[in-house]
Formats: sequence, structure tokens, C-alpha cells
Amino acid sequence: MQSYIGVLARSRVPLVDKKWTQLPKDLKEHIWEAVQMAYVIGEGCKKMVLSSAAKKWKDFKYTLTRQFILPFANDKEKLKEPPQLYKFIEKSQWDGFVASRLSPNFEVVHSEQKQRREKLEYNHRLSRKGYVGLEDQLEETMPGEEIDRSLLWKKAREDKTGNILDLKVAKKAKLIVSLTNSVLN
Repeated sequence: MQSYIGVLARSRVPLVDKKWTQLPKDLKEHIWEAVQMAYVIGEGCKKMVLSSAAKKWKDFKYTLTRQFILPFANDKEKLKEPPQLYKFIEKSQWDGFVASRLSPNFEVVHSEQKQRREKLEYNHRLSRKGYVGLEDQLEETMPGEEIDRSLLWKKAREDKTGNILDLKVAKKAKLIVSLTNSVLN
């Protein structure tokens, strides 16, 4: 269902330089109705569905900006057409979106957010799964064992092979393991 919501958000909501809250209510209603037709869900889920659509729409605009606009900011020829991967984007929408992303106002906001992001030290690798999904996964693979916050924190920062690539994170994980061991002994 989440993938379907993402497709709806990408394909039905225009690429405009607005926030989700500023979009027309009937557009959001169309997304809600499409999800209701495809899945059996109650009215109580409407807020969750639209919230998810908002996040996916924002993430889509971020992806377009990072992968298809900013790397080619000095090569206007490559920005004339929407990416082949997203054929549903209309040229007029694409042109407006590119212009908004190359504007001085966007550059100021982008650099501020980039500075905030650089302050984050211990990045997790959970993606869509989140901590709840990780906990469910660990309960399946480690039945009967207690899953506490320290284990979740450590596992959230490991790659698929169980290694922590960032030295700062690895050092903090080692400290957590040693503190956990000292408490248990």
C-alpha cells in the first residue's frame, strides 16, 4: 500500500514549489479515494494515508533535485527535458520546478538544511523499515532474546553484513556494548 501511495503522490501531484498544506484539498481527496478503491481501509486511516503521501511527494522532489537538477546546474541543456525515468512529468511542470530549484531563494534554504544535516553524527540505515520494522525483524531472527534500545541502536547502524562503516558510530557502538556487558555482569 505504501508503494501505491508513493506512485499516486509522484504521478498525481504536480511539481510545484509549495508545501503539501498549500495544495488544493480536492487533489488530496483524489489520492485518498484512489487508495480506498485499491485497499480496504477505514476513514480513520485517512490522516495516515495523506501524511504518507505528503512525505513521499516531498522525498520525490528531493530525489529529483539531488539527482537530476543540482548536478547539472551549470549544464542547462541537460535540464531542458524531464528525466526519462519519470515520463509522466509534463514539460511545463519540469521547467517551473527546475527554475524554482535553481533560484537564489532555494539555494539559501538548501545550504541552511545542508548545514543542519551535517551536524547529525550517528546516522541509521533503516530506510522505510524504521525502528518498529527492525524490532519485528529481530524478534523473528532472535526469538526469546530481549531486544532493548541499545541493541536496536546498534543494529540500526549496521550494514547488511553486520559491519558499521562509520568510525565514529563504531566507536559509540563499542562503548554501548561494553556498558551493556558491565551492567549485565
